[in-house]
Amino acid sequence: MFQSARHLSHKTPRWVRGLAMGALTAALCTTHVGCGLSYVFRNISPLHPTGWSFAWPIFASQSQRLEADMEREEVDGRVPILDPIPGDFAPAACLDPPSEDEVWNKVPKFKNGSPVFYETQRNNVRFLIEKIGEKVDPCRVYPLAGPCQLVHCHYKCTVYYDELYWADYPIPFNHVDHKVEVVYIDKDHLRRCAGPPAIDAPPAVLPVNPSTGASMSPN
Repeated sequence: MFQSARHLSHKTPRWVRGLAMGALTAALCTTHVGCGLSYVFRNISPLHPTGWSFAWPIFASQSQRLEADMEREEVDGRVPILDPIPGDFAPAACLDPPSEDEVWNKVPKFKNGSPVFYETQRNNVRFLIEKIGEKVDPCRVYPLAGPCQLVHCHYKCTVYYDELYWADYPIPFNHVDHKVEVVYIDKDHLRRCAGPPAIDAPPAVLPVNPSTGASMSPN
């Protein structure tokens, strides 16, 4: 007698089998076989609001942007307050020129071409940093800083680099353009005001009476 394949199927309903397969997949994904609890305890995954999370991929560009934001908060979010420089022959007030990274971040960004048609690169970067101005304001009281002097430092930064344009398809070409960018950077900082010269100077020597050997009063 003919019997269809319908009667040879499993007795378990389809929804029960789907639920069991989903539970098995979830168990494999939340154990050490897959993305397990070790990510939570080591705080590797960025999504752990409740202590239970999975590994989440992060693009390289997003990671670089987060690192740049953290570095910017550490550098730009704090105002340095330097100690006073006593003496008549004190060195220049501006002793911290901008670094090459600071200058390069101020250079206008460029688009890296169209990867299908051509590529753009910047090579042989050279920096020339010159101090063009220095000014020290008179001493005044700043909130949360006290009596300080505001030091203005102005720098002219010249950047020399070679911009390369090249492509292999459909028309091979190679072109090098020598470019120069000029960036002006102001680096201001606070310097604490020094006290009067008499405080640090030793007391004056009183004259001595040659006959008695006692010190004489200035009056």
